[in-house]
Amino acid sequence: MRVYVLYFENLGRLTRAFDLVLEDAEIESSMIEPEHLRLRFVGPGALTDRLVEKIYQGGGLTWCGRHDLAPDEAAAS
Repeated sequence: MRVYVLYFENLGRLTRAFDLVLEDAEIESSMIEPEHLRLRFVGPGALTDRLVEKIYQGGGLTWCGRHDLAPDEAAAS
């Protein structure tokens, strides 16, 4: 699992990206912060990397950070 934090150049780009996140069934959790033009979400690594690429291709992304979370116990076994 990874957590992503994305910043956008304007509210329109942020809300379009949030719509993409909401459409993705693999996303575990998401939060939009319009006052900071920021979007945060958590999901499985490879799948959400592709989602971020799609968001990037849509334009308006100014910064993106990601951090790996501790693996699930089931995945570690």
